[in-house]
Amino acid sequence: MDAEQNALAQRVAAGAHRIADLQTLVRRRQDATELHTLSPLALSVLLSALALRLALAPLSEGWDFLAYSRLVHFTLRGHDVYRVSPLFLHAVVKALPWSYSPLCLNMFVSLGWVVVRTGWSFRIVGKLPTIAADVGVGWLLYLALRRRGQSERVSTLGMALYLFNPLVLLSGAFLGRFDAIALVFLVLGLESRRWFAPAYALGVAAKTFPIFLVPLLALGRDRRPWRHLVLACILMPVLAVPYSITEPWRVLHYLVRNNTIPVSPVGLGRLSWYLLLFQTHWLSMAQINVLARLATLLFPVALLLAVQKPLYVKGALCFTLFLVVNRTVYEQYLLWPLPFLIVMGLCYRSRLALGLTAFYTVTGMLENEQTDIPNDSHFYYSLLPTPWLPLNLALAVATLVFIGAQVLPRRTRRDKRRWHVPAPRAPGGRGNRS
Repeated sequence: MDAEQNALAQRVAAGAHRIADLQTLVRRRQDATELHTLSPLALSVLLSALALRLALAPLSEGWDFLAYSRLVHFTLRGHDVYRVSPLFLHAVVKALPWSYSPLCLNMFVSLGWVVVRTGWSFRIVGKLPTIAADVGVGWLLYLALRRRGQSERVSTLGMALYLFNPLVLLSGAFLGRFDAIALVFLVLGLESRRWFAPAYALGVAAKTFPIFLVPLLALGRDRRPWRHLVLACILMPVLAVPYSITEPWRVLHYLVRNNTIPVSPVGLGRLSWYLLLFQTHWLSMAQINVLARLATLLFPVALLLAVQKPLYVKGALCFTLFLVVNRTVYEQYLLWPLPFLIVMGLCYRSRLALGLTAFYTVTGMLENEQTDIPNDSHFYYSLLPTPWLPLNLALAVATLVFIGAQVLPRRTRRDKRRWHVPAPRAPGGRGNRS
């Protein structure tokens, strides 16, 4: 009798464990569903941002976008943009050289083929991938903040800080630059371990800057497995087919030419602090080139100071440091760290990150293509001289202050509290205080 009672008790206990496991599985699935589902407020923000971009797209285009359209026509006529010299492109095609992997060029050429046969405006059709990428970055920011325990309101705020950022709107929907395409694949790769390799490879193939993050993805906290990084490196030349097969050295030359040949003062970029050294005659252009190349070589070594930081802090430090060491800085480069700074500001309560986000936005709106030599004079405005060297210096100093605050030693207790991420509440809860 006792044996039967014990056996019955064991079966009851086993059944209770199974029920508990099922309840845990259902709860986890509910959590995942809640994290992936946009609240009505977040959905309205996303749709409003999409509508705003579609309204801005037909208004104007920037010099870069105009150059893309000319390269598209050049390619559709059977020419190869990698086979001709940059001087030929500048003199005959009236376009800048395509200094990127051919992924986005192939995309623009495909859209150009559609435009030729439909009569639609390339100014609108050519911006649609960038608009979609912008909206994708906003959604991924919402997802990243929710996964890190933030409430729906705070996550929606993070999405809105990116989607309605004036510099983001100016660069993407208005001028047609495609930095957001690389950003959306980069953030997708960081948020999805399963799809990291293809997403990261697509980000680098779209525009080169995500590759700067490799040392921080390979080492330290939140690192990615080596096999994923190797797979991403294998996929990069695959995404450059057929050019990576027919003329790999020409593609490589175009990818690295900005860092291998001397440039004019204009090539420093309107927001480069190196301009201060040149304009004040402290250094010659040749000396500035040597200094910039040395800084570029030290860049991956300096990144090692951030290997133990959280993933989005790594991203923020990587792309802000690049703004200091690189000799060519334009307003669209200020977009690269924005998603990471927003997560830092809202998730880790970094006032410096939020302050730097605001400062980058103001800087980009004060000094950009529209304040220099706009393609469309109807939208010209000038609030400061171009370039205004105090702004360049302030940009470099503010960035260095932010970087120093993250990498310099802190008290152990304060540092642990700073990088602590609160656990998410159960579904239906009010969320965490932020």
